[in-house]
Amino acid sequence: DTLGQALRTCVPSTTVAALTSLHTGLSPAQTGMLGYQCWDPVARRVLNLITFEGYGRSAQSWCDQPTHFTYARDAALESVALVPPDFVGSKLSEITLRDANLKVSTKLSERCAQAATAFKQGADYVYLYWSHLDHWGHNLGWSHPRWLQELEAIDRALSELRAQLPDDVLMAITADHGMVNVNDASTVDIADSELASQVAAISGEPRALHIHLKEKYLGEDPAGNRTRKAPNALVLVQWQKLVAGRGQIIADYRQAYGDISEPDRIGDFTIFAKENYQFVDSRFHSRGVLQMVGVHGSLTPAEMEIPLILV
Repeated sequence: DTLGQALRTCVPSTTVAALTSLHTGLSPAQTGMLGYQCWDPVARRVLNLITFEGYGRSAQSWCDQPTHFTYARDAALESVALVPPDFVGSKLSEITLRDANLKVSTKLSERCAQAATAFKQGADYVYLYWSHLDHWGHNLGWSHPRWLQELEAIDRALSELRAQLPDDVLMAITADHGMVNVNDASTVDIADSELASQVAAISGEPRALHIHLKEKYLGEDPAGNRTRKAPNALVLVQWQKLVAGRGQIIADYRQAYGDISEPDRIGDFTIFAKENYQFVDSRFHSRGVLQMVGVHGSLTPAEMEIPLILV
């Protein structure tokens, strides 16, 4: 039997946050994986949580949470994670795949074959990761023919894998997030706005942008699960005018994230984009980020709703 339903992913609806939540069962507010980029309060700089480039400390110093692979090991169960070669030794994998038995491959057919073999050899839990659908979505858009071609290839491969698995194995198919397509007309570049001079740093991502203000634009009192002072009320009004109907500003993070265990990793407020808008700052964002067609991170159904198919 097949059961298909829509689930809701985490806030923010982005890879590092969602994969950590998938493997730990905890929210990004609890894991500290609060966006594609976060503020590193120790190094006092923006940190890329996919690459952890320049991060000289251990992965566990950023997120020290056991995974389902940890629990499987403690219960004397055998678990396997099927991943690309560049996952091995990465700090993100040390967080998301902690205590997993990693097996690498580059082709989806190889990964499916590894999954079938693992179960035949007695594995109790197998995780198969495939990123190409996300790749084509980012580069060409989620509705592009190449994206649809990849979706069809994944459907065929997983159907063939299901036929090879023992009857007592449950296959669960899901995703970490959804996606929306953006374009030049739906892009707001803060560098071109009259508020550009207020910005000290940018983190998060274009659909869930963390704005770090210069100190003089902060108010008197901390608010909303924060360590720094809250933004000045008049400053927030200015930003709300800039964002207008294209996004939503949240400064009290409990409204979106819940109580954040490491609130010094996030900006003074987040701009959650609406519809197909995105908010960038060309002074801070790389060319690669600015050229993406498919993006995610915000609160819309297109990003938050993910499938769950049980076969």
